Amino acid sequence: MIRIVAAVVAAGHGLIHLIGFVVPWGLAQVDGFPYRTTALGGAIALGDAGARVVGIAWLVCAVGFVVAGLGIWRRASWAIPLTAILAAVSIVLCALGLPEAGAGIVVNAAILAVAAWVALVRPRRRVAAAPNVPRTVAGSAAR
Repeated sequence: MIRIVAAVVAAGHGLIHLIGFVVPWGLAQVDGFPYRTTALGGAIALGDAGARVVGIAWLVCAVGFVVAGLGIWRRASWAIPLTAILAAVSIVLCALGLPEAGAGIVVNAAILAVAAWVALVRPRRRVAAAPNVPRTVAGSAAR
């Protein structure tokens, strides 16, 4: 159940990244996320072309998080490392999108913390389990 929730959270987080793509590309207007040609709260001028390039980065993260969510759901070995990389990149994008994307920094930090926990704890659990033996068989074989 936790794996499914994690997969949905990762994919849902990716869908939220679409805001960073659709607004600079003029595909949609989203309340609370105005079109801007600046980054870091107005500290860096990007221009229209630069805003669209950053929008592409948001799109890549969006697709990446959805793929990572599918990988988490399927228990793919690459899913957690991909999720961590995407969360780190997303923190940079959220910083560029300040102040509107400030909450994303907190969410990505939480995702990174969970990914680190999984990377550190999960290998220990695998060693404790009997190799190549399903859990139901291992439980009955021990009796």
